[in-house]
Amino acid sequence: MPTILITGASRGIGLAAARLFLERGWQVIGTYNATALPDLPGLLSLKLDLASEASIAAAVAEVGRLVPRLDVLVNNAGIILDALDDAVDVDRIRATFDVDLFSTIRLTESLLPLMGKGSHIIAVDSEYGSFSFPIDDASSSAYRMAKAALNMYVRTAAYRLAGQGIVVSSIDPGWVRTDMGLAVATEDYGPDREPEEAARDLLELAERQPETGQFWKYGKQRPW
Repeated sequence: MPTILITGASRGIGLAAARLFLERGWQVIGTYNATALPDLPGLLSLKLDLASEASIAAAVAEVGRLVPRLDVLVNNAGIILDALDDAVDVDRIRATFDVDLFSTIRLTESLLPLMGKGSHIIAVDSEYGSFSFPIDDASSSAYRMAKAALNMYVRTAAYRLAGQGIVVSSIDPGWVRTDMGLAVATEDYGPDREPEEAARDLLELAERQPETGQFWKYGKQRPW
């Protein structure tokens, strides 16, 4: 039975993915912070506050006690602090990077001893993190920068871990109807996908061995 760890699994894409992977027979470890996970058969619940180094260390230790190996790590948890805000605020940039980039990297690097040949690290990114995506408004600058930096971590980690047989991928789930997706919606434009659709994309990517170091959307490689 393959094992997957999904961060931010208490709602949205993370919860939909946890349900789907459980249905497919995976052993699922889901992390939560403020909102507890639902009581689902086979789901292992793990407290994780990405803003806390101590919480990350405790979670990593607990994963090591729960399972001998991780087959897939989905870095799904994240924050957006400047949705629809055109202002550039250094404090919000720093806070966003702390969670969406630095803590995600810290967690991933700490879990590498549990991963090996055939394992797969997947970062849930965004088209906002793509340099090829046209900038048509000035909002969400902190979030955009953090996601672009996370994509570069994926590319460098893919190169570094290729010799160990570990695949590293980034995925753009599209504009999904989640709390975060709705936070950047306007009167004229809003999410056009459900969390279950994004979860199916994650499952498809996790259940195969794609080329490492790529950015995916709807099952196809997308430009960085």
